[in-house]
Amino acid sequence: MDRAEFDRVLDALMPDVIRDRRHLHRHPELSGEEKQTSAWLADRCRELDLEVRERIGGYGILARLHVGRTLPWLALRADMDALPVEDQSGTDYASQFPQRAHACGHDAHSAMLLGAARLLSRFRHALPCNVAFIFQPAEETCSGAAAMLADHVFSDLRPQHIFAFHVYPQLPAGSLGIREGIMCAAADLFEVHVEGRGGHAARPHEATDVILIASHMIQALHHIIGRRVDPLAPAVLTIGQIRGGFAANVIPDHVRFSGTVRTLHPDAHETIRGQMIRIIRQTAEAWGATASFTLHQACPVLCNDTESAQASRAIFASWLPEAPLIELEQPSMGGEDFSEFLRHIPGCLFRLGTGSTPATRYPLHHPCFNIDERAMKHGVGAMAALALGYERLQQTL
Repeated sequence: MDRAEFDRVLDALMPDVIRDRRHLHRHPELSGEEKQTSAWLADRCRELDLEVRERIGGYGILARLHVGRTLPWLALRADMDALPVEDQSGTDYASQFPQRAHACGHDAHSAMLLGAARLLSRFRHALPCNVAFIFQPAEETCSGAAAMLADHVFSDLRPQHIFAFHVYPQLPAGSLGIREGIMCAAADLFEVHVEGRGGHAARPHEATDVILIASHMIQALHHIIGRRVDPLAPAVLTIGQIRGGFAANVIPDHVRFSGTVRTLHPDAHETIRGQMIRIIRQTAEAWGATASFTLHQACPVLCNDTESAQASRAIFASWLPEAPLIELEQPSMGGEDFSEFLRHIPGCLFRLGTGSTPATRYPLHHPCFNIDERAMKHGVGAMAALALGYERLQQTL
């Protein structure tokens, strides 16, 4: 296939990709609530004559480009949920809903995957593989990938490889970040519920002050990483939410707080869990309260397949020679439930650089997060290239 034609069609598609991304950005939906987003994406896939299956593991979609009965299957995945964050980007396509925003770039991921589907539909005659396009819900709660797998997303096909991209403001716009082996940390989500005895703020000796008790717990939990975990084993513990209290002059009878734990090593993970249980129980007992601790193992360590990463480098260099390839020296402490797919199918998560100006270098999950939309060209092109250059990937099997 002529690469000049590939570039010409890719350039022609980019206004549609940007339009799609802005539509999704204006209409964000939270994890597990992606009903309208899913329906809109499914309709766009049907316009391409793809075989579409909906409501997989919630609002997940599988759209299939089937070009040959004997050809292998390649899977490409994008997530589509937003965050409970106020959009402060200041753009004319900002979120139309309070406390809901695509502050992690999932709107771009879905728009790029849809763009790749459009491009590959144009070049189906040149495809050496069938392509499964996966639009996944509930990535931010690390539950969507496992739910889609449990709902037999691949019931009648078996992809030989699977790939995904994640925008990244710390890399130059349009660059492709590649790493072999461990890419993202394992993630746990936890919640603590402390119960005591409420009372008047002026008579604290008659109450069991759960806010004070929770504050002691939070301080102690934050010391686990520095004093109980090997400093050579990267780990993060963060409290992201506290809920409790009724008024300034009332001691409440209960309080909740929740957070996340991220690690790269199983031993550190188990150490942190054990220490958390001990701290929460002993602190509650010392102050005469009760506490419950709920921990959800959200997603495992994400490990990129070495041979798939090596073959992908060659594909990107061949089809997108103008896209800088950046070797990522360190894994991320961010969690990513694409790891659930990689437990079953070899593949990789790549980074797409989207930072070019101060307005596009805000970190992921920041209220002002935005991307340089020109970078999406290389995201769409890279996804499509993995399919068009699939013979190199077949050699890794």
